[in-house]
Amino acid sequence: MSATPATMQTPPKPIAGRDLLIAVGVAVLVYAFAVQFVPLLRSEPMTGARQQIVLIGYLAVNLAAFGAAIAAILLRSSGYTWQDLGIRPAGDRWKRLAIGLGIAATPLAFALGLMLRRTLNLDPPGAEFLVPLDFSWVAAATIVLYGGIAVPIFEELFFRGLVFSWLRNRMAAASAIPLSALVFALVHWRVEVMVVAFAMGCLLAWLYEKSRSILPCILLHQSFNIAQLVLVYGAVALTPDRSGLG
Repeated sequence: MSATPATMQTPPKPIAGRDLLIAVGVAVLVYAFAVQFVPLLRSEPMTGARQQIVLIGYLAVNLAAFGAAIAAILLRSSGYTWQDLGIRPAGDRWKRLAIGLGIAATPLAFALGLMLRRTLNLDPPGAEFLVPLDFSWVAAATIVLYGGIAVPIFEELFFRGLVFSWLRNRMAAASAIPLSALVFALVHWRVEVMVVAFAMGCLLAWLYEKSRSILPCILLHQSFNIAQLVLVYGAVALTPDRSGLG
């Protein structure tokens, strides 16, 4: 008889409510501490490439906050593992689907965001930080590295591996998916961004529910973020006066 893979022998350990609260508390404390005591993050709006540096700072804080939350879960004496947080093998079919969905969702998200901004008469989000007048390609590459690759890993571990898993252990997927997506949306602040984040949160939670692995969710999130940033900075490369950002 062939051996059963270790990931199939041991089912994921359910996330306890107190452990989820500890993880959330750690994330909030790290973020609050950084915003309060890192001078760069308390700077008033400024001109020039320094605006991109401020955005990089916020992305680094997000990475630190969610990373600390995950570390708090893994280091607890109750003994969670990466498998319990969703790091399990996923078939190539799920990976290809995830990348395709992330890329396909990009123009839809742009169209939805544009429609909401025009309907609600909102300013474009973050344009002064992504593309300041004194633009830096080095800073842009760093933003892609953080926002497109690193941050989605820990956001997925937190919002799908922790929040969605905790909800899913207590209710049906039809309820856990939108509730976890709502939590994901609320951390994105702007109204039109929250609407897009809610839709993406539902898609990501559905993908996790079906694939039983966080890896396709990370790939979808990364491909979506990278595609958006590539479109923005591609418009800058083609129209240096930034008219292509409309």
